[in-house]
Amino acid sequence: MSFGVHRLWKKYYVKLLEELHKPNEKILDIASGTGDIFHLLNRSKNLYAIDPISEMHSVSRKKNSKKIIDYETGIVEKMSYQNNYFQMISCTYGVRNFEDRKKAFSEIERCLKKNGYFLFMEFGTPKRELLLKPYKLYLNDWLPFIGSIVAKDRHSYKYLAESIQKFPSQQDIIKQVESAGLTHQKTIDFLSGSNSIYIFKK
Repeated sequence: MSFGVHRLWKKYYVKLLEELHKPNEKILDIASGTGDIFHLLNRSKNLYAIDPISEMHSVSRKKNSKKIIDYETGIVEKMSYQNNYFQMISCTYGVRNFEDRKKAFSEIERCLKKNGYFLFMEFGTPKRELLLKPYKLYLNDWLPFIGSIVAKDRHSYKYLAESIQKFPSQQDIIKQVESAGLTHQKTIDFLSGSNSIYIFKK
């Protein structure tokens, strides 16, 4: 979808994690998928990953075979971790798929230590009017078409486009997270908000 640019975004995101995360403290990656973030992260222990699909963990185990990662198959809305357990919680391109964002953010706040950080990266809608029309054209028409040709999966890419456009505005998503008890620290935009990193603190 991003023509490979998302790899650069992920590297930038991981650098932020490393700046804020204390190596001797626990870090949780929500919707961890195939383990890309931990693969890039310069840490080998105190790593926790949760994802609803166990097959994702299988891929991550191979990719991160030299790292000690505690895997859990589950959803963010109902995590089994103790209160005040993590110094950092991370999520890349997964917040869109939370079934109940209010409950999910409440669980994240519960599991975070005081002064801990919640970072997430997510696709959004560009703020500049000049980019808005071609961006929507790309999402609605070209992205599903490319998905049907390259991945032979038009449906998944159509869902991706729809979920991006349904995602709340930056102001609204910040309010939702803050209503769970976390404080917004900073938002970093790429391509005028087509992709953004959100930083919150407990």
